[in-house]
Amino acid sequence: MSLWLSSGAFKTRNMGDLLEQALAHGINGIELSSGMDYRPDILTLIREARSKDDLSFLVHNYFPAPKNPFVLNIASLDPQGLAMTRSFGEEALRLANELGAPFYSIHAGFAARLRPEHLGRPGQLASELTPADIDRVGAYNIMVETTRQLADHAASLGLDLLIENNVISPEFLERLPINPLLLTEADEINRFFDDVERSNVGLLLDVAHARVSATAQNFSMHRFVEQVSDKVRCLHLSDNDGRKDTNQPISKDAWFLPMLKDFRHCEIVIEAYSLKPEQMHAQLALVQRHTR
Repeated sequence: MSLWLSSGAFKTRNMGDLLEQALAHGINGIELSSGMDYRPDILTLIREARSKDDLSFLVHNYFPAPKNPFVLNIASLDPQGLAMTRSFGEEALRLANELGAPFYSIHAGFAARLRPEHLGRPGQLASELTPADIDRVGAYNIMVETTRQLADHAASLGLDLLIENNVISPEFLERLPINPLLLTEADEINRFFDDVERSNVGLLLDVAHARVSATAQNFSMHRFVEQVSDKVRCLHLSDNDGRKDTNQPISKDAWFLPMLKDFRHCEIVIEAYSLKPEQMHAQLALVQRHTR
């Protein structure tokens, strides 16, 4: 097991500043994720930091973000969007391999055609979608095939491919009672991994997503973790109130802390956002105490 901090944990969107802060405060394991400002030399900065400063990196989802935004969706019903997603995923896998990461992780898919401005705005999304816009069966089948293709590319590089459970909010389902997000509950997650049939595909379990989805879909978040535990190869840890995925710091009484000892074989990423340096170290120490 190794502990990592998400790039979202830093109070900057500038990669150069982030790397300087990491070195200044003794943070040497960073998960590169979305939210960073676009800059054409971003990979050069990361390569130099890895070679000169002994920093380690994971690559997650929409990184590095392209100059022209698009929705990364492994279940895309739009042929052009699907082709862009597959190409992006293959590039991300090559970057993960170059940086010495054991895997590349990507979010589960969406069963509707989303625009970049929909992401993270469940109320707006629910107000603009209709039931006719959502094709769960078609999107699920596309997601299985896309995952197989990316997994085969990952295997050729000696890497795993991890799929992260999505989050559906109560706010969305209260407005539109049809879930357009795939892999938010255990039965579908387990069926998905059975259908993919690739040994190098695993689950990135986001416990914050699980908590919000449990509220929205009325299931036990503890039972959810038990049901998918054998698929888990990495954890994303942050806290919230069960209504919104707000990436809050982990509290000392967080519901998932007692479970961490069962995932000591996994990589663990702290995905709380905008932390002060002392908070970063406190969060790392808290997780370390529960994984001994």
